Amino acid sequence: MIDILIIGAGPSGLCAAKTFLQHNPTSNIVILDSHSTVGGVWSKERLYPTLRTNNLYPTMDFSDFPMKDVGIGRPGHHITGEEMHAYLTAYAHHFDLMKRIRFNTRAVRVHQVQEEVTLNSDASCWKVEVEVDVHELGNPTTTVTLETNKLVMATGILGVPNMPSLKGSETFDAPLLHSSALGPRYQDVLQNPHINRVAVLGGSKSAYDTVYLAATTAHKVDWIIRKSGRGPSWVFPSHTKIGPFKAWREKLVTRRIFTFMSPCVLPDHSGKHISWIRDFLHTNKVGKAITKSFWKILHADTIRDCRYREGKDNKNFGVLEPEHSPFWYGTSSGTLNYEQDFKALVTSGQVTIHRQDISHLSPHAIHFLAADDAGKETLAVDALICATGYAATPPVDFFPPELHFQLGIPTTLDSLSDEEKAIWATYDQEADDLITKQFPQLIPLPPPPKSKSKESQDTKTYTPWRLHRGIAPPGPPTLTTARSIVFLSMHSNITNIPRIELQCLWSLAYFHDKLIKVSNSQVHKDTALFQRWCQLRSPLGHGRQYPDLNFDQLPYWDWLVADLGLKVRRKKSVWKELVSPYGSEDYRGLVEEWIEKYGIHKGEGSEQERREGEKRL
Repeated sequence: MIDILIIGAGPSGLCAAKTFLQHNPTSNIVILDSHSTVGGVWSKERLYPTLRTNNLYPTMDFSDFPMKDVGIGRPGHHITGEEMHAYLTAYAHHFDLMKRIRFNTRAVRVHQVQEEVTLNSDASCWKVEVEVDVHELGNPTTTVTLETNKLVMATGILGVPNMPSLKGSETFDAPLLHSSALGPRYQDVLQNPHINRVAVLGGSKSAYDTVYLAATTAHKVDWIIRKSGRGPSWVFPSHTKIGPFKAWREKLVTRRIFTFMSPCVLPDHSGKHISWIRDFLHTNKVGKAITKSFWKILHADTIRDCRYREGKDNKNFGVLEPEHSPFWYGTSSGTLNYEQDFKALVTSGQVTIHRQDISHLSPHAIHFLAADDAGKETLAVDALICATGYAATPPVDFFPPELHFQLGIPTTLDSLSDEEKAIWATYDQEADDLITKQFPQLIPLPPPPKSKSKESQDTKTYTPWRLHRGIAPPGPPTLTTARSIVFLSMHSNITNIPRIELQCLWSLAYFHDKLIKVSNSQVHKDTALFQRWCQLRSPLGHGRQYPDLNFDQLPYWDWLVADLGLKVRRKKSVWKELVSPYGSEDYRGLVEEWIEKYGIHKGEGSEQERREGEKRL
């Protein structure tokens, strides 16, 4: 019997295993990953030469394992894909996690064994069907079933590529792939001497990355951004200017003084000395004028920083200016983390931008829809790469389907009963009324025009992720004593590592029923309020599908720390609490604080085994 089964050996899965082992070094923990190396999106097989983090060194550090200790990263530089993979590999070795990972093993289906067990029960809660890829041994893939007491889904939201179904794709007769396959397909596509002209479909940061990779490997690039879609996202330099000062954008959004500018429904744990500032900014007439000016200035400064309107030969590049303020885009925006000037690649003519809808494909050709039926344009290309994001649905099938509602995972509306629909409709309406009253400026923007593209869209409507604190099911697994499953990183924000560490510790406390008590009805109310607010706050980002936090990261971190019953405000003075940025270093030792408060788990195993396990960690 497996004590804790973790699906995913990326940053979240590795951190979860390390955290659980700190609490109980003798726990039988198994990690599954479909790749052959650690890292998830940073696994070796998914890397390509220009891949970098949006973050600058050292903001991708885990609090208890700085990159500098293993000689990785350079101050002021974006961390490369190779460096991230090396860092996560070193992390796994340092905490003795490699022996617990089963590589080339894909979880395909999860079954709930029984609905209710006690916290200390040895009974299995979950059965997980996995496919073991043993092709290297000359054998076909085999399927086995694993049983576990607790299940951690650490697959994140980048597990299911959202590949559009384009009419005529079967006749395209050229490479047609999703940008998530750039790593394994790099050699046969972008190093292929017969491929000279590459088309890229999409308008978000992954499209920028794909365009840059293709252009810097000497390809002529046709960049297609649907005319009828959301349009391009904001992608800006890592720093901006506030008056005479140069400000690091990533650090800007984790300073309380700037988080106060965002209309946030999460509890304010900033303390009595400064919490009045948030109230003032959103309830007082003068305060509201200040916040409105702040977002107006930020919008103007971002346009300036991105150089959309700068220069004589700017017509092609100016097409990339988004239609709305950065306020609405959440983390669909990104950072210009490139060694070469991205604008120069576009204005030089090497990259041509097309704001058009695709009609269909034919051999080595993309056909666009015209404004009318006459004069349809055709584009001859050697490859098409779709940087079209990821589906919000989990990469693992949960069975029976009725479980989806209880777990809070996306499911089709037609799979829900009228009673289930009514439950969330009531909570959602209550949440909408509260949000609209408190922050009327979050009334949704007009939706983009309906697409005339001939892309085959999934006509099914999926529910969003509805998780308690963005981690645990809001249904029976939370409301009974079972507490046997959590979902990590079904979430998007700029500074990921602190959020990952806090979600892992929160999950440990949740499994052991050591969180601040919340009533059953309050769980549903909080879940609905969080989901609806995320949707209204980032309608042009990912908010409709899952939490998408930018200026609101720190209040979310506060929320989790408060649930743990630990000290929320980590700075040494009120002034630093207000103006200093938060990062992983502020949460260093938090797991030890929690263990000191609640005690080490008295699991099975000899004292010698326990001491050896603690020493490794």
